[in-house]
Amino acid sequence: MGIAHLLALHSLPEIGNVRLTALLDYFGDAETAWQNPEEWQRALPQLSGAALAQLRQARRELEPWELYERFLLADTKLVTLPEPHYPPLLAQIDDPPYLLFYKGQLPEPTDLAIAIIGSRRATSYGREAAGFLAGGLARAGAWVIAGLARGIDTAAHQAALHAGGKTLGVLGCGIDLVYPRENRPLFRQMAEKGCIITEYPLGMQPLAKNFPFRNRIISGLSQGVIVVEAGLKSGTQITVDYALDQGRSLYAVPGSIFSPLSQGTFNLLKNVGVKPVARPEDVLEDFRPGARPVSVQQQLFTSAEEPPPGLDELELRIWQALAGEKRHFNDLAAELAVSAGELSAKLTMCELKGLVQRAEGQYFSRRTARL
Repeated sequence: MGIAHLLALHSLPEIGNVRLTALLDYFGDAETAWQNPEEWQRALPQLSGAALAQLRQARRELEPWELYERFLLADTKLVTLPEPHYPPLLAQIDDPPYLLFYKGQLPEPTDLAIAIIGSRRATSYGREAAGFLAGGLARAGAWVIAGLARGIDTAAHQAALHAGGKTLGVLGCGIDLVYPRENRPLFRQMAEKGCIITEYPLGMQPLAKNFPFRNRIISGLSQGVIVVEAGLKSGTQITVDYALDQGRSLYAVPGSIFSPLSQGTFNLLKNVGVKPVARPEDVLEDFRPGARPVSVQQQLFTSAEEPPPGLDELELRIWQALAGEKRHFNDLAAELAVSAGELSAKLTMCELKGLVQRAEGQYFSRRTARL
């Protein structure tokens, strides 16, 4: 199959995976399909005359070899659906991308891949939770999948790289563009140490309509999907719907009851019945029974006197306040002079880190050592 002509067909506006596949099936290869536009109506009988005329006009304005030169200059690779190294999980979804551009190395078919998704307007709690889970999963050898967006996605990608693991970002634009621009260093790191992937042709701008559709790839590449923070109506819910349709394992991180970005995760926990996640093992145990990531944060400490390293100021104060007997939430809030919302969010984070444990009646205590 000629790559230049395949790139040209793929770049036609509104061609889509179904129409592209139909053309290739009818003509046998991309070059023959490109050279015979007068026969496209036979390959695409459902297409209206006006739509067909638009496709033919767009063809006249494209030069396959110019696209191929841009492809070479972009220093990228591509894989098509019929090829054996196409991601097998993705190949099984409805409407899989026929063609994928990528930089870096694709996950192996036997690799565990977990998506971490959430709001672009993430809170500090959400970013910390995403990073904590991504780092633990990466240390355990799992790929961390996200969309290279601001907020939760960026935190997950960065933490996976920091842990020395692998992470994959799914773009909503051409692979020769960086969006958002501030993620240029992250984009470069992921291309070197993980993978960046997109179904969109070279030069495709990050249009708003692209991102909901690309979300099916995020869940499609993953065995499980973790929702960290999300409003009731958000782009994250689109990925959740895809994950449910694709039969993926779904997880949600409990959040502060005072945060609007916890409403989506609370709905998943209450009405969908997804599994709550407090630490990486909650996910790993579903795929690798008995597996634990090696994480300093995740260790459960033996000393009742020495605080674990890396605590921020409020975490240290909570740790000190929980010396001895368990304490009620209201007593802690009064002693520490913090709002209920701030304390609730920080206690949840301390639970995620394995520092404290929650008992009935809103009581908290230090977590007992377990090595």
